[in-house]
Amino acid sequence: MSEMSPLLVLTHVYTNQILYHLPLPFYHRSTRRLGKNPTPRDTFSSHQRTPSARMRARPSAHARTRAHTHTVTAHRARSRAMRVAVVACALFLPAAVLAQHAFDWPSPSPTSRIGALTECVDGSRTARRLCGAIAAVVREQYVYVVASRFDGVAVVDAYRPEALNIVGHWASFSLARRPKAIAMHVSSSYVVVLAYGESMLKKSAVLAVDVSSPATPENVARFEDCGSGDYGDGRRWYNGTLCGASAMEVVGNTAFVVVGDTDRLTAVKLLSDVSRAGADTMSSLGSIQSEVLRNARAIVVENSIAYIKSDGVCTECVAVVDVSDPTAMVVQAQTTLDAIASTVPAWRWMDNLARGAHRDNSTFPYDWVVDPVYSSITSVARECIDVVLEIGDSPSACVGRNEFSYDGGVAESDAYAFTLEP
Repeated sequence: MSEMSPLLVLTHVYTNQILYHLPLPFYHRSTRRLGKNPTPRDTFSSHQRTPSARMRARPSAHARTRAHTHTVTAHRARSRAMRVAVVACALFLPAAVLAQHAFDWPSPSPTSRIGALTECVDGSRTARRLCGAIAAVVREQYVYVVASRFDGVAVVDAYRPEALNIVGHWASFSLARRPKAIAMHVSSSYVVVLAYGESMLKKSAVLAVDVSSPATPENVARFEDCGSGDYGDGRRWYNGTLCGASAMEVVGNTAFVVVGDTDRLTAVKLLSDVSRAGADTMSSLGSIQSEVLRNARAIVVENSIAYIKSDGVCTECVAVVDVSDPTAMVVQAQTTLDAIASTVPAWRWMDNLARGAHRDNSTFPYDWVVDPVYSSITSVARECIDVVLEIGDSPSACVGRNEFSYDGGVAESDAYAFTLEP
């Protein structure tokens, strides 16, 4: 996969064309003749020829002088062409290099999987940054990944999608235990992380992690609201608006958190900017509890309406909540996934598909898929993701093997052998 810009490639091609199409004469070793191919007679070795034949094959003094003159002329022409090429490079190369913007992504190769990165070594403090990779968000050339067994954020440099590389991380067992979701704040100065907490205590939290320096991210604010206790008979009680959070959607300066373990939807006010971490605080704007939110596991907010998948009600059930006023949210109705398919694209429900502004650009060539089982993040071709979403498959289909197959937008029986149509 080339990393050169089109202008640089064009300069490279023209330079080679100048050097390749020079008027250099053909000078065959056997015949010592200029400008003609050897004849069958000329291809005999010298010991197979008679003395008279060898004499006839030897060029005259005039022919040797003319050959030398042509050779010198050819070398001079080549030298002039070299100087022309150098001048052309001097004129066009700087512009070509400058034209390579930091985020001028190279075109993907015609395969579904472009590159993959796996890191999970049990017992290691550092080589486990992708252990249980569960969600990701993209901004410019970086992919920010949360992993359930790393308790933090890993920063992956994806400028070269075929060679992903972790360049920074932040983690805290006590502050970001078992992260569930990640989103980029509207200011782009920090990422919002939702952490579930300990399984028994369920003390979930919303965190603001400063990513202004990708190599050294750090937590700058945290909000939690959950208390619990033991009844004495093996059962526990929970009290708060963030006890057992399961999903999150960030809109503007508000994080809408689905608390599936206690059938809640909670709105959290975020920091306006990472620079306000010392002055602003995160807090609860409002929270509602309803049977239609039982065991909710996913949320999508569109036009001030929250669509919440409630697996505890039914596998296709979606609660519709008006969140135009986060301090007074109202459950409006209950519907199904099929009924809102035209409003909420299928990919919005898929946690393993990285979020980010790139998803709004239909011509962007890449997507990124995380896998908690293999503790990996994979760069995949957007064409493949478009196909699997159309046929109702999972983005993981584009990761399963090197290639994925489709024909005219219709999946073939072997959905893991992919070739792009010319």
